[in-house]
Amino acid sequence: MRPEPAGRLHALDAVRAAALLLGIVLHATLSFIPGVEQMPQLWPIADTQQSPLMALLMYAIHVFRMPVFFLVAGFFAQQLLARQGVAGFCRNRAKRIAAPLVVAWVLCFVAIVAVVIWAVARRHGGTLPEPLPPFMQEARPNFMHLWFLYLLLWLYGLALLARWLWRRVDADGAALDRLLQRVLATPADVLLLAAPIALALILTPDWIVILGVPTPGYTLIPPPGPLAIYAYVFGLGWWLGRQRTLLDVLARRWSWHLALGVAGALVALLSAKTHPGLAPIGEAGPKALYAVAYALGLTAGTLAFVGLGLRFFSAPSRTVRYLADASYWIYIAHLPLVMALQAAVMLAPWHWALKYAGINLVATALLVASYQLAVRHTWVGVWLNGKRAAPSKPHRGHGLDQGAAR
Repeated sequence: MRPEPAGRLHALDAVRAAALLLGIVLHATLSFIPGVEQMPQLWPIADTQQSPLMALLMYAIHVFRMPVFFLVAGFFAQQLLARQGVAGFCRNRAKRIAAPLVVAWVLCFVAIVAVVIWAVARRHGGTLPEPLPPFMQEARPNFMHLWFLYLLLWLYGLALLARWLWRRVDADGAALDRLLQRVLATPADVLLLAAPIALALILTPDWIVILGVPTPGYTLIPPPGPLAIYAYVFGLGWWLGRQRTLLDVLARRWSWHLALGVAGALVALLSAKTHPGLAPIGEAGPKALYAVAYALGLTAGTLAFVGLGLRFFSAPSRTVRYLADASYWIYIAHLPLVMALQAAVMLAPWHWALKYAGINLVATALLVASYQLAVRHTWVGVWLNGKRAAPSKPHRGHGLDQGAAR
């Protein structure tokens, strides 16, 4: 079976934008999580007003947000490769992913270090304590929130390698295409698709269950567990990119997948209560139960989020397209700003909900304004998003025939 021709799906633009923009919502919760002051290695800013609702919101978003992003990234990567070939694909990814990673990492690292120093000084009456807190003394450079760009580079390389190897045994990929068709033809699709993720979590040593899939942003070589999970999700998106008519299945089943995702996440959350804080889980039985439940929540939640986007956001929209273009810049730039706003209000005696809402609103307004004034109509916007095409006319369906994948 030959891959279908590339085309823009407006719904997946919306889904990808939502996954990136939810990063603001998620990271803004972290200073309000109960006990975060005892876990500065998790988040260095702790507010005086905290709520378990913030921990619940963080947990819920974390289950599906990055899997959604990597699934959509895999889909668009396949479309880009089909359109530009291997050489063009590599040039495009070097320009749009590798180069922004290098530049943004330097700028964000300096800004975040400055914010953390300011926050610690505020916590201690305006001056840095002596000696410095252990988490500052032991801190090492890492990829911060930009780890997703670094991991994408790994996934692109692995995808090209896997594609080259698989062509030796299945020249046109028809066998894999038929396998995905059969999996999605059964109501047990989520259980089948979740099994490899559950296995990877079970095999992950020192797994801190409350954090879900470990963040692979602290080493040059990503840990095997999260690399395998995100590579699998990315590969599933790539697979869907070869036969986009299967997206109709996700659009039809979004409510069923949502119900399964909520059920899996709830079971996982209840299981995680037996292993609070940052203590890794060691017992084989509880670890297996949690891994299966979390994998179900992750897989079903991811398919539900994508299916919901396909069902309700398939028509071209100027607003959605604007946010889709802006979301890359907003996510890259958001973390130092969110942390600075958290540090600014952390000692104020206001209700946590007022602080949290204010951080989200102010950060979003400033980031959108910076995109409009300094990025959208400048060379930076062309660098990050390419030249903006004229908006296409509204039409029926899921946008399967629109434009070119970024």
